[in-house]
Amino acid sequence: MPYAVAHVILTIVIADIYRDYIAKKRFPMIYVLVAGIAGLVPDMDIPASWVFNFIFGTHYNFHRVYTHSLFYAIAFFLISMIFLFARKEKYRILKLTLHKQAIVLFFLAMAFGWLMHIVLDCGLAADGYLNLIPTIPLSFCPSPFRNDLIVGFDAIILVLWLIHEQYRHDIKDYF
Repeated sequence: MPYAVAHVILTIVIADIYRDYIAKKRFPMIYVLVAGIAGLVPDMDIPASWVFNFIFGTHYNFHRVYTHSLFYAIAFFLISMIFLFARKEKYRILKLTLHKQAIVLFFLAMAFGWLMHIVLDCGLAADGYLNLIPTIPLSFCPSPFRNDLIVGFDAIILVLWLIHEQYRHDIKDYF
């Protein structure tokens, strides 16, 4: 199973490459960061398991039972589409006024990050389960790699991304 760093880094790299080379209109970098953070959010069930076990004195592990589901990625995508096709251009949320485009990009970034997490776990996890709906596992994932082969996966992604950033954005200027 990929480490937390791999979930964040690979999601950021793919979102950044999409932003730099494919997107017709470049979107703000904050949404690349949102996608990266969303790539880690499905693993919030790990500390939730720890807290649950501490409070109730059990040894129950619900990692990949509730949050590792395509349902959430699809839900975030559908929410973004609802806002995209809405007629209203600005929304007041709490005391903030948000433009429709910002809300759409936020939910698209959340959907992409969540989907990347599921794809990484599906392709690289040892058990090969994918949840379409929370708590209903499907034996669908191929899991072509052994766990010992993916130990350095996050390091490889980071090095390749730094090479890309040096080429594309000349990061030596920051040093």
